[in-house]
Amino acid sequence: MLMRVLEAMRNTEAAGIAAVAGGMAEANLAMTIALYFGLSIGFIGVVVMAIRAFAVTTTASPSAWFFALGGLLTLVPLVFLWTGQSFFLGGLRGGNISLVASNIFLFLRLAVGGCAVLAPSLLIAAFIPLPPVFRAKNKWAPVIILVLIAIVMIGTAVVFQMRTSWLNQASAAEQF
Repeated sequence: MLMRVLEAMRNTEAAGIAAVAGGMAEANLAMTIALYFGLSIGFIGVVVMAIRAFAVTTTASPSAWFFALGGLLTLVPLVFLWTGQSFFLGGLRGGNISLVASNIFLFLRLAVGGCAVLAPSLLIAAFIPLPPVFRAKNKWAPVIILVLIAIVMIGTAVVFQMRTSWLNQASAAEQF
């Protein structure tokens, strides 16, 4: 969606601050909703892992490293998106967005590419039997890591929500 905002700016070449901030806020809204949806799925994962810690199961639970690696990898596209948006806002404040346009498109493409690679990879990893190295030795370690990842994701969602609110205010006030 942010790429569409850039394309609209290129086509009109006279987009006001209200239109640009409104477009970015709209793009951020989709990301924020996706983050909150991911958080709800993450909380379900915490509950399932907590139940598995008490229950006797015939299959091995994944280790904490498996969850930590997957959780940290999901932050990579978010960092790329945040960086692209930061370049975008910096270019708007500086008055010449054409100087940073190549950086913006680079980080947005990295974010989209990262999602395209990570989503199927993580889905496949969820169904592949784990080698003994990735099996949990401690019952509570995966639950603790999942809770920590949920806390990081809550922080990420809050930061994106704050930027979206700021962009909505900038759109209403027509100034950054």
